[in-house]
Amino acid sequence: MAINLTREHDGRVARVRYDNAARGNCLDDGALAELVATMETAAADGTCAVIRLDMAGRHFCGGWDTTSFAALAGTTQEAVAAGLRDSDAALHRIRQLPVPVVSAVRGQVIGFGAGLLSAIHLPVAAAGARLSLPEARFGFAPAGVGYTIARALPRPHAYALVTGASTATAAQLLGWGLVARVVADDDLDSEVDALVEALAAVPPHTLRAVVEVVESSLATGSPERAYEVSARTIVASVTA
Repeated sequence: MAINLTREHDGRVARVRYDNAARGNCLDDGALAELVATMETAAADGTCAVIRLDMAGRHFCGGWDTTSFAALAGTTQEAVAAGLRDSDAALHRIRQLPVPVVSAVRGQVIGFGAGLLSAIHLPVAAAGARLSLPEARFGFAPAGVGYTIARALPRPHAYALVTGASTATAAQLLGWGLVARVVADDDLDSEVDALVEALAAVPPHTLRAVVEVVESSLATGSPERAYEVSARTIVASVTA
C-alpha cells in the first residue's frame, strides 16, 4: 500500500494517489487514517484549490480489508461500534475539507468503498462502474454505509443494495446523486482532467468559499452561513 502527494498547476491542484491495487484498493484503519491525513495536509496549503484523488488500478475501492475480520473475534460490541464510528468520522473529515475532492470511479465500488464515494465532492464514474454491498453475506449489517445508502436512495433500492440482493450501475448512481456524472470508460481520465482544469481556473479562495457555502448549507439546513460567506466574497471582489 502506498499513498503519494504531488502538486500541479502552480500548487493549485494537489494530486493524492492511493495504491493498494493488488487488493482492489481495500482499506483498513491505518490506510484510511493515512489517506485522510494526506488530503488534509494537501488542503492546508492555501494555494490549493482542488484535490484529485487517484485510486490506482482497475477498481475504485474493494471495501474494508477482510483480513482484519479475524481480529474481531472476542471483541465487545461496544468496541466494534466505536471502531465503526471512528471510520465514519474519518470519512466526515474528507467531507469537511475546505477544497473539493475530485476522483475517477472505475471498476468495483464495494462495501466501505460506498462510504468513501459518498465523501468525495465530485466523483466522476465510468459507465462500467458498479457498486455492491456484500456485508450481509458475511453475516454483518452495514453500519455507516447502510445509513448513507438509506438516506440517499429510495427505500426499495436501499433494501435491495444493503441486503446484497442487487448491484448498482453507474447510471443508477448518477440518478441517486452519488456521482456527479457518468462518462464512457475510455473517456474517464480525460473527463476528470477537464474537470480538474476547470476547477483549477477558479481562484482558490473563491472555490473554498463555494465549498463552505455548500457544506454549511447541507450541515445546518440554513442559509445563514451562506449569506456571510457570499458577502465576504462580494466585498473582496468589488474592492479589489
